[in-house]
Amino acid sequence: MKVLEFGGYLGLGGTEKATCRWSIGLKQRGHEVSVLAMRMGPRARELEEAGIPVLLCPWDRTAVAQTLASHRPDVIHLHAPGVPAEVDVIGEALLTLPRIPVVQTNIFGHLENPREDAWTDFRLFISWTSCVQAARRSFLKLDREFFRKASVAVYPLDPEDAPPAEKIRCFREGLGIGPQEVLFGRLSRPEPNKWTELPLDAFRRALKKTPQIKLLLREPPPLVAQQLRNAPDADRFVILPATSDPAELRLTLASLDAVLHTSSIGESFGYGIAEPMNLGKPVVTNSVPWGDQAQIELVRHGECGFIASTPASMAEAVLKLAADPGLRKQFGEQAVAHIHKIADVEISLDRLEKALYAVVEGRENPLWEEDLKRARAAADDLDQQQFGHGWREQFALRPFYYRVRFNQWRRVAKARIFS
Repeated sequence: MKVLEFGGYLGLGGTEKATCRWSIGLKQRGHEVSVLAMRMGPRARELEEAGIPVLLCPWDRTAVAQTLASHRPDVIHLHAPGVPAEVDVIGEALLTLPRIPVVQTNIFGHLENPREDAWTDFRLFISWTSCVQAARRSFLKLDREFFRKASVAVYPLDPEDAPPAEKIRCFREGLGIGPQEVLFGRLSRPEPNKWTELPLDAFRRALKKTPQIKLLLREPPPLVAQQLRNAPDADRFVILPATSDPAELRLTLASLDAVLHTSSIGESFGYGIAEPMNLGKPVVTNSVPWGDQAQIELVRHGECGFIASTPASMAEAVLKLAADPGLRKQFGEQAVAHIHKIADVEISLDRLEKALYAVVEGRENPLWEEDLKRARAAADDLDQQQFGHGWREQFALRPFYYRVRFNQWRRVAKARIFS
C-alpha cells in the first residue's frame, strides 16, 4: 500500500512518537510510506534516518488538496482529537478530491466532531480504556455496531534497556542524591492540564515520616519551580529544566527509584507512564473518572505501582515504596512485563495494518469479536478500579464524576435532538 501518515508538527509529543514508530514499522513491512507535516520538528530526523520522505505543506485547505492530489496515496492515516481542531483542514481538503480512504487514530477518546464522519472511514483508539471512555461519553453501546468501523491499536513502545549502572550512579551523585536516599520523580510538560499539586502534597506528607526521600521534577511550571526553590524544604527537591534530548530523558528516568505521575485530565495512553515502566520503574498515578483513564490500564494497582488519588493515599504509596527496596524491584519487574504486553510494537502494527487494508478493500473490522470481548473486559476493570481503594477516595471522586456524566448526557441529548 501507499500510505500517507499525518505527522502534524513532528514535535516530541506522544502522538508524533507513535506516528514515527508506526511509519517506520509500516515501511519495514514493505509499504510505501510518506509523512505529511506542517512543520519540521525534532521527530523529522527519525523519519529521515529511516528513509521516509516528509511532505511539507502549509496549513491551508487548497495547499493540502494539491499535495494529496499530486501524491495520490492509497490510504491516509490521520491522527485527530475527536473534537473540532486544526487537523480538520485535511478532511476539508479531502472532500474536494476523489475519494481517498481514511483511517483515523482517535487521540483522546472523543466522538464530538460530527463533520469528520464525512471523511473518516475507520477509527482506531490508542488504548482499550480510551475506547471504552469514547463510547461512554457518547452514550453508545459497546456492541458489534460500535466495532463495525472501529478498533484499537495501542500506541507502540519498543523494549529498552537502562543506561549502565555507573552512568546512573554518576548522574545521581551529580544531583546530590545520596546512596541511601530514595528518589521519586515527576516528569511532564509544564502545561496547566498536565500539572496538579497532588504529588507535591503527597510527597510532603510522606517527608514528615521519612526524611530519606527526594523528589525530582522535570519540568514543573515556572511559578511552582520558584516556590519550591524558596521553600524551607527546598533541599528535598531536584528541579531540572526541560530537554528534548532522548538520551538525557532516558538517563533521568533510569536514575529514579519510582515515578509519581498525575494529571488533572488523565491519559488516553500515557507515554509518560509507559516509558518509566519500560525501564522497570514502579509508578504511582491518580484516577480521574471524569477524564481519560488509560493510566489505570497501564498501572495495575498493587502490581506495577499504585493508583492513589488523594494526598493521604498517595503519601501512603510513597512511604510503602520508600521503605521497601524489594517491593520496588518486584513492581518494576512486573511493570516491564505488563507494558511490553500492552504496547507490543508488532501487535500494534498488525492492528493498524488490518485497519488500513480494511478501508482500502472496503471491508468492516475483521477483529470485531475480539475487540468487543476485550473492550467489555476493560470496562469491567475500569469500573472496579476507578473510584479508588477506600471510602475517602470514593468520597473524593464520585460526586464530581456524576456531575460530569450528567453534563455529558445533556450535551449528547441536545445534539441528537437538533441533529
